[in-house]
Amino acid sequence: MSVSAARRPGPVLFMVCVAIFMLMLDAMVVSAALAEIRAEFHASIDGLQWVVDAYSIPLAGVLLTFATLGDRYGRKRLYVAGMVVFTASSLAITMAGGIVALDVLRMVQGIGAAMLFATTLPLLAVAFPEAKPRAKAIGVYGAVMASATVLGPVVGGGLVTQFGWRSIFFINVPIGLAMIVLAVVRMPEGDRGPEHRADWLGSVLLTGGLVAGVFAVTRSHALGWTSAAVLSLTAIGLILLVGFLFRQTRIAHPLFDLSMVRNPGFTGTAVVSVAHMATLMASATYLALFLMGQGYTPLEMGLRLLPISACAMVAAAVTPALARRVPLPAGMTGAMALVSVGMYLLGHYGDDDDWTHFLPGMIVGGLAIGALTSLSQAASLNFAPPERAGMSSATFATLRQVGLAMGIASLGAVFTRAATRGVESGLAAAPEAASLPEDLRQQFVDQVGSGSGHQVAAAVPPQFSEVVPALKRAADSASIDGLNALVDLGALIGAASVLLAAAAFMIGHHRAGRARQSRRESQPQTVSV
Repeated sequence: MSVSAARRPGPVLFMVCVAIFMLMLDAMVVSAALAEIRAEFHASIDGLQWVVDAYSIPLAGVLLTFATLGDRYGRKRLYVAGMVVFTASSLAITMAGGIVALDVLRMVQGIGAAMLFATTLPLLAVAFPEAKPRAKAIGVYGAVMASATVLGPVVGGGLVTQFGWRSIFFINVPIGLAMIVLAVVRMPEGDRGPEHRADWLGSVLLTGGLVAGVFAVTRSHALGWTSAAVLSLTAIGLILLVGFLFRQTRIAHPLFDLSMVRNPGFTGTAVVSVAHMATLMASATYLALFLMGQGYTPLEMGLRLLPISACAMVAAAVTPALARRVPLPAGMTGAMALVSVGMYLLGHYGDDDDWTHFLPGMIVGGLAIGALTSLSQAASLNFAPPERAGMSSATFATLRQVGLAMGIASLGAVFTRAATRGVESGLAAAPEAASLPEDLRQQFVDQVGSGSGHQVAAAVPPQFSEVVPALKRAADSASIDGLNALVDLGALIGAASVLLAAAAFMIGHHRAGRARQSRRESQPQTVSV
């Protein structure tokens, strides 16, 4: 592929950038659709969490396997197959008739996304064999990723406001069809790599473990952590994940080489990769729900979240120049510390605050996310030997999706618990709420716990109109309690990850110093006569 791709690298770069734009946009736009999906399907917060997690878990679980298949069968074939799966599932989602069908189809879409993700950087590496053109191509690739992140909430909000939530998925169809035709006609056939067998069992163990773990977290509020169902799901998840790790030590070509964990720098980067997705990126989903629950349209919500994405794009562009002056471990740790500060600044929202309260946290957090986006690419190559660079890069991409999935589940459980308690207390303190029938009262509590905000009060039957002001006050106060609780948890997780990452990087620095000292001492000494 090197010769033919080098002759026409432009179409390859275009097709790769369109694919990554679609994948990143689909990950970001869905937050604008959650409120309409909840209203149409009467979905609980568990169902809404799976709209996000059903996409990210398969992406995490099978990405490494598809990277192997791309080497074995050719990346053009995998690109076309992935685009077919992604496009077909997007079309099917537009016809989903319930939350379960939507979540299942999002899982299929995540599998297609994993197939495409596995081909993007390898295709660029072959299309641009020279270092300087390749660096420029990867720069364009990164800019496209950042722009998709910036445009996601706004594009999603505009589409949902004008055409409904199904439009954010339908837009993938014509673009996907065009890319399939273009890839068949213009993408060169690739040279195939070594005949490594795909580890499907490893992918099943990893994906099954993640699914069981997320189910355990999402059901913990309704059933309790000590319930038989939650304990069983937790045990199953742990058994499957341990089985995955054990298998990686027993096969010739593992998806994940556990020996890389012995490098403290790799471990520190892994901690940061999981933590920043599990905190700020996961909390952005609930911040979007909160704003729409306060009465903002999806487009208005998207515009108010724009500072996070805009700051991330700016930071991603300037970080490579700054990184030359700052050691990579210090940059990674410092950026993660800023994520924690951003999370802290998002919290402590009060009854009299408006959306501008979130601006300092969005700016600080967005800058940190942008810096980490740039630094993590360098770290994946810096803390792994050259022959494992591909595995290292794919591993960090997998860890980021794991962090997002677990963060969505964990923060959602905390939001639901705090919001439910808050609204129950608010109703108990409002004498006029005593006239509500028990079934209507429970529906109101459940909807507020799902992030509906005070908009749910509009569905109260007319005969209870005198109760609506009290219901709105209770819903607003409870939603604030839920948001503050999840932000506090995110800030704590972020702070703990900073300490863990710093410790890992310090151990790595100490080991490197001892190794240099040992090499100096082992060199023969010259004796002057």
